[in-house]
This record gives sequence, structure tokens and C-alpha cells, in this order.
Amino acid sequence: MFSMEENPSDNTINEINYTNNEDCKNPEQQSLKNIDSRSSLNSSLTQVLSTDTADNDESSSYQNPDYFKNKYQEFGFIFSGMIGQLLSQAGLTQTLSIMNVLAKELDSTSSRQAWLMSSFPLALGSFILVSGRLGDIYGLKKILLGGYIITTVWSIICGLSSYAHNDAFFITARAFQGLGLAFALPNMIGLIGTIYRPGCFRKNMIISIIGAMSPTGATLGGLFAGLTVKYDKSNWPWSFYAFGLISFVNLIISWYCIPNSIPTNIHGLKMDWLGSVLGVFGLIILNFVFNQAPIVGWQSAYIIVLLVLSFCALVIFVVYEVKYAKTPLIPKAISSNRGMLMILFSLFCGWGSFGIWTFYYFSFELNLRHYSPLWAGSSYFIFVISGSTVAIVCGLTIKKIKPSVLFCCSMMGFLGGNIIFAATPVNQTFFRNMLGCMFLLPLGMDFSFPASSIILSDSLPMQYQGMAGSLVNTVINYSTSICLGMAGTVEMKHNSHGKDLLNGYRAAIYFAIGLAGLAVCVSGGYMIECLWKDRVLSLEENKQTDIESS
Repeated sequence: MFSMEENPSDNTINEINYTNNEDCKNPEQQSLKNIDSRSSLNSSLTQVLSTDTADNDESSSYQNPDYFKNKYQEFGFIFSGMIGQLLSQAGLTQTLSIMNVLAKELDSTSSRQAWLMSSFPLALGSFILVSGRLGDIYGLKKILLGGYIITTVWSIICGLSSYAHNDAFFITARAFQGLGLAFALPNMIGLIGTIYRPGCFRKNMIISIIGAMSPTGATLGGLFAGLTVKYDKSNWPWSFYAFGLISFVNLIISWYCIPNSIPTNIHGLKMDWLGSVLGVFGLIILNFVFNQAPIVGWQSAYIIVLLVLSFCALVIFVVYEVKYAKTPLIPKAISSNRGMLMILFSLFCGWGSFGIWTFYYFSFELNLRHYSPLWAGSSYFIFVISGSTVAIVCGLTIKKIKPSVLFCCSMMGFLGGNIIFAATPVNQTFFRNMLGCMFLLPLGMDFSFPASSIILSDSLPMQYQGMAGSLVNTVINYSTSICLGMAGTVEMKHNSHGKDLLNGYRAAIYFAIGLAGLAVCVSGGYMIECLWKDRVLSLEENKQTDIESS
């Protein structure tokens, strides 16, 4: 049985440079390790050499070669991760292609349509922060399976809400649907970080493949929802019944294929319940305020009160986590690392801009171009092609190109897609500007997710792998929801009380451009800093080599 005590080197962390392959599994690997260590000048050089060793020896890709009984179990494990990521993005778009149908069937108003989408990522983003720590303490597999059970049950309830004809009931069910995935997604990334060695090609490729499911899931979610209402609009619940069925099947696959021998809480971590309550309360209330304010107006008394409460809760949360928490939800290796904070902030702005683009893309196609729900959903098909291509390229090049470079390029993809959308005329054919958007935006989705996941996962010790997955997924999903609420406020200020939809949509996209531009600036600064450090390191290495040779 693999244990952290037997391999104490797995816990070592040197900021971003995480030392690999310290516990080789056979004499030949041990010899290679000794040769590498003698030629190493510092921990960064050790990382490069040990990563190359991992690529040459298949068994060294794992923390423990005995995790999987055979290759089919591993394939099933990877497949379950792909389906989990697919569900997270399908859940975002499955209401967008049919949002006009839902508004009519549920007796909702057009101003509340944003809630049909944002309630899902609100719960998904708010509770992910806690679920990763729960997985680290009580078992990554247990929490993941519990998440799929919740998703399955509440997806069915979403469909049954058709009998209630009440949008509040449906929005609540959607939030619980997202809650289930909040307990599944980060723990899947945590399992990958636990099973595979930091920096190995297999781990990087698996994360890239899972990332490819983002555009695929977004396409299938909108497409299938549009297909269900093509002939009878009352059939929309089947979109959610199908979602629940896929979640249940993935639950069975995960139960069978995820190894049971993965170590759990060897270091005796404890749950930070006070920090969890403060953090989740602050995140939910703040998100609610920004999504509700465009509907009732910022002048409403309860909006102002809740805004103040959310800020107070979040400030107390940060102070408590930094100064008083014994086992903080956010590891000090990240909260005290400026580079990690720059990545998370860029991720927030970039994916926030994409969430805005996604909502207003469907609003643009449905309300201004008057596409049918099926055509609006199927127009996403380009994402499958371009997204899969970009994901494969990312997996093959991430060993040759620095993750910081790929991450900056991803933010440029978000920026370019929003700029093109902002300049798109209503009467233009789909196969011009919109087609260009769908080739640029996958750069953002499929480069940012694996790059940020790999950087954080490789930078944290074993006991925090669930938290590494939590942080990335928290930022991605929470920003999608709260930034959409901010964009809703911008739209309401510029659409002349609903009489000028195009002007309101463009104003919201301009806001998205600002977010993406800020993400490019911050990620560009991080990239330059990393490249400069690598250059200095290379010069020191060459200097030391010259001294030894002379």
C-alpha cells in the first residue's frame, strides 16, 4: 500500500518547481535518479530531468503502479473524468438554447432568464471550494460519488418542475444540480493529481483530454436541449432526464474504475468549518446580489444590505484564513504566492468573459437573428472540432512550451473571441465572424484549464490535490455566474428599458472585452516573470558548467 510516510519526498514543494520521481520503483529507475541528481544544480533542473525519465519509463508515470488492475480500468477512470467535465459545461448551455421556451413554460419574465443559467454555476462555483477539502479529508472517491448521486436526483427534479410551472422552483433545482457537480469535479482532478506523478506526460495529456470536453459538453448541452423541443415544446424536461441518466451511468463507471487503494488524509487534516461557512455564505450572497440587482434595481434596500453582508463575510473569511485558521481552505503555498494569485485572477477574468459571451451569443441568435432552439444549439458544433484539435495540441506541446505561455495564449483567445463578437452585424452570415469566434474561444477553454490545473497540481503536495482541483473549478464556474450578473447590469443601463436589445448586448460584450483584456495583461506579466526566471536559471547553470569544466 502506498503511503506518504514511505515516500516523504512526495510532500516537498518549492513554490512552482515541484521535485519529481524521488521514490523510484526499481533499481534501474534508482540509477537514473542518481545520475540525474548528480547533474542537478537546483530543484528546477531536477524537475526537468526527472520528468524526462518519467516519459521514458511508463511505470514511473504513476505514484503507485498498483493503483489500476489493468489498462481497461484506467481507461474507464479517464472516461469518467471526461464525462464529468462534459456534464459541467452541458449544464451551462442546456438552458440557453431553450431559454425562451423555458420562460414561457415556467411563467418567467425575460429579465429573469439569466437565472436559468447562472443558478447552476452559482452553486457549482461556491461549494467547490469546500468539496475539495472534504475529498482530501474523507476520501476523494467517496465525495465524488456522492456528488454524482446529488446531480442525478436533482436533474430529474429539474425535469419534474414542468408540472409546477414555477421558475423559482426550477432555478432552485438547477442550483442543486450544480451542487452535485461541485462535489464531483474537483475531486476528479484531485484523483488525477494523486495517481499520476507531477510533470509526467501521461498526467498532462489526461488533463488536456478532459479539458477538451468543455467545448464538446457546451455543444451537446445546447444541441440536445434544442432537439427535444423541435416538434413539441413541452418535451423540454427530457433534456434534464437525459442529463440525470448520463450522470447515473458515470456514477457506476466511477464506482468501478476509481481505485480504492488511494491513501486518504494520511497527514490528519481537519475540516475548517468556520472558514467554510464564511466563504460559502459570502460567495453565494455576493453572487445573488449581482444577478438579482439587474432585475430589481440596485436601489432596492435588500440588495444593498446583502451586498454589505457578503463583503463583510468575505473580508472576515480572508482575515481568518490568513491569520487564524490552523488548516486553511486555501493552502498558504497559494495564498502567499503572488504567481498563483495572478493565475487565479486571470482565470477569473478570462472565464468570466467567456460566460458573458456564452449567454449573449444565444440571446443574439435567438432574439435578434431569430434562430430556432435547435439551430442555435447546433451552431455550437464548430466548438467540437476546434476544441478537440486545440486540446490535442495542448497535450502534445505542454512539455515543450511553458504552461505560463499557454496560459497567456488562452487569455488572448478569450479576448479575440469577444472582440469579434462585438463587431458582428445582425444580418451577417454565421460562417464569418461567428465562425471566427468559435476557432478562437477554444484556445481560452482548452489551454487555460490544463495549464492552470497542471501548475497548481504540480505546485501542491499530495494532501492538497483535491484543493488544487477545487481552486481551478471554483474560479472557472463562479466567475461564469457572477460576471454574467455584472454584464446584466451593464445591459440594463444601455438597452433603453428593453427597446434596444442590440445596444444592450453590445454593452455587455464590451464589458467582457474589458475583463479579457485585464486577464491578458495579468497573465502576460506572469508569463514574462516566469520566462525571465528561467533565463536567469539557465545562465547560472551554464556558468556553473563552465566552472566545473575548467
